Amino acid sequence: MYREIAADGRVDLQLIFTHSGPAPRFDAGFGQIVQWQDDILSGYRSVVIPESHRGDATAVLRELRRIAPDVVYVHGYEPPAYRAIMTWANRSGIPVLMTTDSELRHLRPWPVRVAKRMVLPRVLRRVSLFLTVGDENERYFEHYGVSRARFHRVPFSIDSSFYDQILPRREEIRRELRQRLGIPNEAVVVFNVGKLISRKRQEDLIRALDSVVRDAKRPAVLMIAGSGEKMERLSELAKPLGSAVHLLGFVDISMLPQHYMAADIYVHPSDHDPHPLAVSEALYCGLPVVVSNRTGSVGPTDDVQVGKNGWEYPVGDIRKLSELLTLLIDDPELRRRAGLLSRQIGLEHSADRCAQRFVDAALRALKDRRGGDQPE
Repeated sequence: MYREIAADGRVDLQLIFTHSGPAPRFDAGFGQIVQWQDDILSGYRSVVIPESHRGDATAVLRELRRIAPDVVYVHGYEPPAYRAIMTWANRSGIPVLMTTDSELRHLRPWPVRVAKRMVLPRVLRRVSLFLTVGDENERYFEHYGVSRARFHRVPFSIDSSFYDQILPRREEIRRELRQRLGIPNEAVVVFNVGKLISRKRQEDLIRALDSVVRDAKRPAVLMIAGSGEKMERLSELAKPLGSAVHLLGFVDISMLPQHYMAADIYVHPSDHDPHPLAVSEALYCGLPVVVSNRTGSVGPTDDVQVGKNGWEYPVGDIRKLSELLTLLIDDPELRRRAGLLSRQIGLEHSADRCAQRFVDAALRALKDRRGGDQPE
């Protein structure tokens, strides 16, 4: 999306990173070293705060003073440096844009709820426009006193240009990947992407498939892409299902689109996931989706529109999850209709559309500030 913002031409984009994306790093959730694409910083101007100064607001503010921005964008409010940036921008008369994926679907401990209720409204008053990512995200901000007049919907972008290169070969890719994994052409493939950790609850998905294999009229296969501490436990749980479960291990980001295209249904069973990009990617590939009620992508104008392109179940309810999977596996026409709508919704996550909305928001905030309008 940053590349597309830079290419838009209406704004001069300068990014300040407090962590360097290209550097390989050990990811505790995946349990291995992870590296993004080598060109992740190309196509836009950026600086990276030296490691010795990370977390230090002074270093970021020094860069901001050098850049002298007209509008400031922060990705969240929790780091103290971000709050210092907002304070500096307010004092300098510079509008602040903010994106977070916060939602109310998972229950915080009561001390956290009390602290947020006391502190957060004051912090959020420093923001000119909230670049909201969905219905639940907007409900979160309303809960803490933000007026909808300060919302500007900017969905999280996926690497749509990369997917667009591959989608025209969908059927060929689907056939080749299934053949390589030994999955029959007639099987309905259920797919999940995520770290194999407790809160992702892939165990629920394997248990649900056990019932589906017995009850569904069509053969079903489960693919899970990811690595992590739960791999051994999931392998033991999947043994009785044999070739009906494929634990793929860590799948490089360059290979994920091929796996979405080999699938028929995407499932996200997590007990806490604010607005997962995996759901947005599945939509972009035209898959119907099933999510737990702790997934923040659900809403009438969001990624998962219940009963239309997606279905929702109470987290941990294996019986309900298996019922929904059986319904979708046995009804190809239902999957087809849901998939068409998913694709339509998924296009809202294309990098160029998200970039256009981002730039629109920046110009709107600047116009409001110059016109004398102030945030609440």
